[in-house]
Amino acid sequence: MQRLGGFVRFTLLCVAAAPLMAQTQIGGGTCSSSTLNGAYAFSLTGRQVSSSGNFTAVFQGNGTASFDGLSKVTITLTASTVGAAGTPLNWSGTYSVQSNCVGVMNITSGGSATLNIALYDTGADFLVTGNDAVYGYSGTGNNQPSGCAAATLAGVYTFNGTGFGLSGGAVNGITDGGGLLQFDGQSKLAVNVTISASGKGPLPLTLTGSYAISSNCVGSANLTDSSANAYTMSFSVYTASALASTDLYATLAESARFLISGGAHAIYGQPTATGASAAFDAASPALEKTPAPNKSATGERGE
Repeated sequence: MQRLGGFVRFTLLCVAAAPLMAQTQIGGGTCSSSTLNGAYAFSLTGRQVSSSGNFTAVFQGNGTASFDGLSKVTITLTASTVGAAGTPLNWSGTYSVQSNCVGVMNITSGGSATLNIALYDTGADFLVTGNDAVYGYSGTGNNQPSGCAAATLAGVYTFNGTGFGLSGGAVNGITDGGGLLQFDGQSKLAVNVTISASGKGPLPLTLTGSYAISSNCVGSANLTDSSANAYTMSFSVYTASALASTDLYATLAESARFLISGGAHAIYGQPTATGASAAFDAASPALEKTPAPNKSATGERGE
């Protein structure tokens, strides 16, 4: 009986261990650190949640991640947090990629973070997750064009973003937004976005202002509504469209009121700067007549 009992225990142990022994470590592939090489438009979102499930800090940024094809990475972002909108952030560190197209970035300058990388589309795009002492991060990167100017952004783009409402220096709810961006191909930008905040009705925003974009395909805009309330937008350009036009990572924020981050995509292809400017000017009278809302995404302004 003792022998039989031992045999039964051995058999049960083997059965229990069988699924673990059968698990396969995914491998193969042809990636290496050289697969990540050059400049990528980069969008990164961060969240800190308390043990009770409340958001205590949030982070949204976009910009450029540049890889040297060997081991060094430099990240330049424009970031918005609970405390400030449109703040420059510069990180640098090292990275490595395995043959199965996953790897890691270790940020050691300007911050201290570990980001896991997963490449796809033969290295033209990547996904990241990770954390530092404050935030848990997720993000994505796409190849950038070789050079940009104001005329790179011309015409009408759809925009959709998700984010947070802010009040009193804290997160007070979920805020999303969607609508249209119109660039004149030179320096002018108009924004028609409807903000949707938890527990509140839709809030249409009509914003106008100026934008600028650098040769590294990262740009920003300063916008106001007709009541002179200020908003900031930052964007990073990448090429991933069947229309052979530019797409954007974009964030929109009103300091201490809300911040949302998402993407923008050209609707009609890429018109010339001259054509885009004429279309913008034709729309301007209607934009100027649009009244500004008397509420922000988080409720009454109390002004």
